[in-house]
Amino acid sequence: MNEKDADRNWTGFESEFAIEVGKILGMEVKFQEIIWEQKYNELNSGAIDCIWNGFTANAYDNGVKRSELVDFSYGYMLNQQCIVVKKDNLASYVDEASLAGKKACVEGGSAGASYAEEVTDKDKIVKASAQINAFTEVKSGAVDFIVVDILLAQNICGKGDYTDLAIVNAIELESEIYAIGFKKGSDLTAKVNDAIKQLEENGTLMNLAKKYGFENVLKITETIE
Repeated sequence: MNEKDADRNWTGFESEFAIEVGKILGMEVKFQEIIWEQKYNELNSGAIDCIWNGFTANAYDNGVKRSELVDFSYGYMLNQQCIVVKKDNLASYVDEASLAGKKACVEGGSAGASYAEEVTDKDKIVKASAQINAFTEVKSGAVDFIVVDILLAQNICGKGDYTDLAIVNAIELESEIYAIGFKKGSDLTAKVNDAIKQLEENGTLMNLAKKYGFENVLKITETIE
């Protein structure tokens, strides 16, 4: 979705998507890494203008709908959270009840974090600064399972340094919708929505999705709920 290339420039579906929107709006796009748990503070303080990178719109933070905290653009991609464990332990995870009492790692403030709090003890949840770091935690045995985006997990599990990790297909979580979050009342929301529709209609968005292997989960939806 988003990573730095050999020259330390941001690349990936989200990066190119944002750049294409910026072209239509006549705006320069700047990428800024943040601590995910601080996303609303960063947005409301004006440090960033939008939250854009695998941001699940139909989710809650601390019991509050995210749609009450930010204005969302049109949804543009379907996703799911998934459970990842060591392959050697895969047979032990047959249903959601299998997660009870186990130690988990999640990205702080993520949809995965909210799910983990529902299925295991809060004092057994380790928070990582980014989802990618959670894979190291489960690989090392520091935790029993992690909850991460399935799109990310499919590109990592069973490959390279993570050949010993696997997705728990027996536990299927609800679908999510990715969208871009803006400060409440921002006029950017409508402008970006117009740009998204243009990119959908002229085929640019699908071409980007195909480039990164996301053509089967690309879905423009005007309503988040």
